[in-house]
Amino acid sequence: MTSPNMTRSGGPLFDSAAASVAVYSDRADDYAVTHAPKMADQVERFANSLPAPSLILDAGCGPGRDLARFTAHGHSVRGVDLNPVFVAMANAHAPTSQCDLRDIGSQFPAGTVDGIWACASLVHLRESETVDVLGQFARLLRPGGKLYACVRSVGRTGWLDEPDGRRWYTVWDAEAFADAVADAGFEVDHIDQGIFVEVWATRSPISSP
Repeated sequence: MTSPNMTRSGGPLFDSAAASVAVYSDRADDYAVTHAPKMADQVERFANSLPAPSLILDAGCGPGRDLARFTAHGHSVRGVDLNPVFVAMANAHAPTSQCDLRDIGSQFPAGTVDGIWACASLVHLRESETVDVLGQFARLLRPGGKLYACVRSVGRTGWLDEPDGRRWYTVWDAEAFADAVADAGFEVDHIDQGIFVEVWATRSPISSP
């Protein structure tokens, strides 16, 4: 079955998410420098929501900025990213493997992760794919584990030509994204709204059969 993020126009299947992530390779060092100062307050807030040491999965870790920060807070961290250049950079901060988030559930045992940090890593996926990934996140987290996820909430869904390349973005309504997180098996603790909608959530207890 073809992923909804893949299209065929009289030729090979085209994966817009993979194509968007690949664009980062050409200016990976510039990306790391530009984004280095960002998200420090959110990282500290998430790190403090878990007892140290906890196992945190940085899902879509980029060049590893937040891997280093979580390690400094006393946590055990693992990173995954689809871009091989970012994976090589991130490995300098914590163990990192190349992985498509759409297959994240097969990479780690279920119920063994204490926290999942998905900082702008879902932005290149279509809505249906994001919903599926959120469900995989829920299966990886232990009951009571923490999730942070943010997606774009300003602009319009589609291709965007940026100074460093062309990428696909899905723009979410804030309430719709929070509902998607809740439907995946989380209790939504807090929502911060801006250019990105940021959802802080707790893995719901697993009901007995």
